[in-house]
Amino acid sequence: MNFKIEILTKKCFENSRGKNMLSKIYSMHINGIKKVEYSPLYVIGGNISFDEARIIAADLLSDKITETYAIAESDQHCKISSPILSMIEVWYKKNVTDTVSESIIKAVKDLGISKKFKIKTGHKYYLYGRISKAVLSRITTKLLANTLIQEYKIIK
Repeated sequence: MNFKIEILTKKCFENSRGKNMLSKIYSMHINGIKKVEYSPLYVIGGNISFDEARIIAADLLSDKITETYAIAESDQHCKISSPILSMIEVWYKKNVTDTVSESIIKAVKDLGISKKFKIKTGHKYYLYGRISKAVLSRITTKLLANTLIQEYKIIK
């Protein structure tokens, strides 16, 4: 089974990476975005159970004080009904070395989970505001994704 883990900043803490990205968007003279939130993403594939994915998310990938996590089967997709919210996911392309995932695999073994699995790391950005798909594409290719080594998906 494959699981997608999203690490979320708790509401009482500032999402500093999102705030920094909003500043960069404003520096591109793009208006219409009111808020940006950022979340690290992980897809774990292999012989990992839901309980093991929860242990990995809680004990390794998230900070218990400032963050929480959500776990879903990786083929589940979010449905957006709000016209003022867009989501962008950024992932490394196939055959690009993901050094963070290599470190996570070693750390998971230190947690006592010795099953064989793969992990893929990514980023998710939530953009609040009214903006066209063309402008979203521009923000993504200029700020969020290095298109030489990363692929992205805009979910509007």
